[in-house]
Amino acid sequence: MRWGVMIAAVPLAVLVASGVAGCKDPRNAAGECLVGGATSNHDKVVACSKPHDGKIIASVAHTSDCPQGTDWSYTAKDLKVMCVHNELKS
Repeated sequence: MRWGVMIAAVPLAVLVASGVAGCKDPRNAAGECLVGGATSNHDKVVACSKPHDGKIIASVAHTSDCPQGTDWSYTAKDLKVMCVHNELKS
């Protein structure tokens, strides 16, 4: 392998690794806030310091596994059930 290719590959690998390391694990969405409600498009995640309608209190396999305090739930794109507590803030 040529040294030029190796030298170019190292910075690329560092960029990819730093991008992946900064990502939040989508399988553990507890604590994330979202806009929308039980009957609307509800998987738009926003910062909890911004106006939001609910907060994900748990990410579980089945709706029946949602903890007490869950106001509504929905199935995310990864097929996990998000248990949400109403928390309308403006």
